[in-house]
Amino acid sequence: MIRILCLHIAGNQASYRYRVEQFLPYWKEYGIEVHPVNLSGISYFEKFKFALASKNYDYVWLQKKPLSGFFVDLIARRSTLIYDYDDALYARESYLEGPPKPTRPGSKQSISRLNILLKRASLVFAGSEALVDYASRFRNEGVFLVPTALSKVPEKFIPGDRSGEPLRVGWIGNNQNLFFLTLIDEVLFSVQQSYPAIRFTLMAGKPPEGLKTRWDFVPWSKEGEASWLHSVDIGIMPLADDEWCRGKCAFKLLQYMSHGKPVIASRVGANRVVVKHGVNGYLASSAAEWHAAFERLVSRPDLRYSMGEESRKLYLASFERQQVQARMAELLHHDFSTAQRNRKGCRNSVLVS
Repeated sequence: MIRILCLHIAGNQASYRYRVEQFLPYWKEYGIEVHPVNLSGISYFEKFKFALASKNYDYVWLQKKPLSGFFVDLIARRSTLIYDYDDALYARESYLEGPPKPTRPGSKQSISRLNILLKRASLVFAGSEALVDYASRFRNEGVFLVPTALSKVPEKFIPGDRSGEPLRVGWIGNNQNLFFLTLIDEVLFSVQQSYPAIRFTLMAGKPPEGLKTRWDFVPWSKEGEASWLHSVDIGIMPLADDEWCRGKCAFKLLQYMSHGKPVIASRVGANRVVVKHGVNGYLASSAAEWHAAFERLVSRPDLRYSMGEESRKLYLASFERQQVQARMAELLHHDFSTAQRNRKGCRNSVLVS
């Protein structure tokens, strides 16, 4: 049994829920035991205690939070370090005005800590190709693409006949990401004017402000998320074309796709991998392309249905929880077996000499 100490970010963050929490009940099926510890808000002494305790584990899995070089070095000397990240911590957030605070992505401190981590970790699990490319600057091997996964959606949340109901365009995300709706507000407002029966629905922590488009706001809740995703007909993900967004993992799209929805997304980063243009949705780089995509999907229920089916097929093949967890388990067992053989080889060479 491989034993892992998982040091993770706060439990209320989506990154924790989908890259740590959902896997926890199943690890023993793969011969892996994971002990999770929330790093958020704990004292320096407690971090020091966990760093020392890392010697009792085969791996320490550090999820997203870039610890100081002191703690990274302490852990790496006592155990095998895994670093898992799903955001471009080396880039400034798109919606940020002015220089980032020291603890925020893109700050000198964050970049320095991230770079040290990438050099010292034995394995790096990166959520997108852009993050893989960045990590590969600091190491020649041990960097793997591990997409953010979702558990299989119950059949009751898979689309059926929605004829006679208003068409719903949906967006889901955290409060900071509401910023990206401003980028296509004119397009959405134009679509809303042309098709007044369409409902635009949004699930977040707060309603959007300063937009022309009228949005039906639904407060986010873990319990209500699946029902809300089931209720939309088209899922959207606008992004800016910058370094922060190019590192994103297209997670919103995967949420829509897991529920069998067609999608429209900015032609940026991982969106270009997740969206097969013209198959399960559309990629757009301009207002005209966004508008044309809406025109096609709004006017053709058959296209929405067929693209939604393709979305679900792609999600099940590459992003469903069991698929992703099996891949991680394979990587862990391979690395563990290799390390065991190397240690045995070292012992034998000492005996021979």
